[in-house]
Amino acid sequence: MMKASFAIIMLLSLFLLSCDLDNEESLSQKEIRDILYDVSMDFNLGNTFGIMDHVHQEYRHNGKISYHLNEEINRRRDRFQLLEIEVIFIDINGDYAVAHTRDHYRSSIENVTFNEPEDSGYFSYFFRSNGTWLIYGNQQW
Repeated sequence: MMKASFAIIMLLSLFLLSCDLDNEESLSQKEIRDILYDVSMDFNLGNTFGIMDHVHQEYRHNGKISYHLNEEINRRRDRFQLLEIEVIFIDINGDYAVAHTRDHYRSSIENVTFNEPEDSGYFSYFFRSNGTWLIYGNQQW
């Protein structure tokens, strides 16, 4: 009887622990999706500072730092008026995540879609710092 009770308690504990992991991953997925939505809305409103609020201070992506990201955002703002980020899936590995998206940029004269992170990946790589997800870059020089 004691062994059966112990086994049931262990199974319930494992189940509850796995639920916590699922809930944590679901919460992280939602937080990253919300950040990408904020990025697209800030882009559409011309709020570069709002986008940069989601960028980690140690952002580094293919040899570029946050200063270069800010310049790239402004270049794209000069070329396009609208950005829609379509999230395909998010791969989470501990405190790191990669968002796979289709970024649809639109203006009155052209429409361009980037498949991220393959095309540029500026907004694809995330790091959880002090419990908050931030755009981190791929950390490559």
